[in-house]
Amino acid sequence: MHAIISEMSLESDEIKKKMANSMKTKFDKYWENLANMNLLLYVALVLDPRNKMFNLSYCLGLIHGEDSEKVKEIVKLVEKSLVELYNNYKMKMDKPIERKNTSSSSTVDGEKVIDLEDGYLKYLEKKCGTEVNTSEVEIYLRDGTEKKIKGDDAYDVLGWWKLNTKKFLILSKLARHVLGMPISTVASESAFSTGGRVIDQYRSSLTPKTAESLICVQDSVRSISTDLQGSQLYGVQLEDVVDNLEKIEEDMSHENKISKDSFIEDEDWD
Repeated sequence: MHAIISEMSLESDEIKKKMANSMKTKFDKYWENLANMNLLLYVALVLDPRNKMFNLSYCLGLIHGEDSEKVKEIVKLVEKSLVELYNNYKMKMDKPIERKNTSSSSTVDGEKVIDLEDGYLKYLEKKCGTEVNTSEVEIYLRDGTEKKIKGDDAYDVLGWWKLNTKKFLILSKLARHVLGMPISTVASESAFSTGGRVIDQYRSSLTPKTAESLICVQDSVRSISTDLQGSQLYGVQLEDVVDNLEKIEEDMSHENKISKDSFIEDEDWD
């Protein structure tokens, strides 16, 4: 997006240039300002095992310069956000384990029996240092990236995390939630907009079933391709059906508004 907008800004066509500059202002508002930046989108990029931090640093370097301080700051913020998310998931997942294993040892016939698994972990920590307690985030970022094939859009990122669940028990769950989020809210917002045209403040007595039917029929009629809109439907042009549907909606909204205003006036008069 940054590359395309920057290219359009250099156009000789004044209309395209003006449009590009307007888009760049909006782009900079959310992607140049660290306070407005959605770091979760960057985290999703890092959770692709073919990218990790390398792809992020490369792309940001193309925009701000390879050794730019801003690149280093953004990378640091993204890594910090990933670690904070991981720690939050880890805390939630550790609670049931703590309840089960309240003690690392037990007593049988008056003799203390040590939990071998817990004892071995402590032994490793003593012999090998902090490497045993290295977090999954550090291990994931430290490992090499998966091979990336140009033009391969069939790579299953979630499938990779599923296969590596045993190695990244907590991080895989985090990845499943982050990568499972829709990248855009346009579809859901569009559905609410359609619902708002059917159910408004003057037409709110429709049953849920009726409202659902109106929304679905309206969506089906409007989704008919332009090639078919010229065909006959029981002697009526499909295009006319769409136009009439919109006119009926406007008339009904207008009539309901008048009825509502009249009702309010009658109440005031009484």
